[in-house]
Amino acid sequence: MLLTAGFTSSPAADPLILRGEVQRGDTIVHPFEHEEHRLEFRLVPAGHGWSIWVDDPMNRERNLVVVAAPPYSGIDPAVIEGWHFRNAGNTGPNKRGKNHVDAPGNVRKFAFVLDGPGYQAAREALEILMSPDGRSKTELQHAEERLAAIPKATGTLEIEAMELGNLIEGQQAWIDRMAFHIQIDMP
Repeated sequence: MLLTAGFTSSPAADPLILRGEVQRGDTIVHPFEHEEHRLEFRLVPAGHGWSIWVDDPMNRERNLVVVAAPPYSGIDPAVIEGWHFRNAGNTGPNKRGKNHVDAPGNVRKFAFVLDGPGYQAAREALEILMSPDGRSKTELQHAEERLAAIPKATGTLEIEAMELGNLIEGQQAWIDRMAFHIQIDMP
């Protein structure tokens, strides 16, 4: 189900503040604009939760988040899944220490490029950086510099309330409901 209701935002001001609630399987969308950029913030169902997604409504196939900020492998803070909040055996809350998962918590920081050319430039730089074998130090340094120079916005999603499901030992928990607020800071 695609939702836009239940989402509130601040008036056109900097930063953009969004509040919302989502239930398992729902996609939530909030359009916003900054200067010449028309964008959409989305929470898209992924795995046992959601993925933070920012796109251009004219090209929804490109997630402008995935190329903007590390980590580019491993557990991504832009993906929010129920098992992130449970221990390794799914027998209790996730805490630091033995038998717990090293996953982000209730505050998720993310970044995104602002447009298609920024996406393409970041993707090309990342291809070089993610496959460094056989590349010169100069080529790697130039790719790092190109990636750093691409204009990006930043955001923080904070989970205010959450209900988890599938709390069965040995399985993975999922998120049934999540209330959140987001702050987006444009460059």
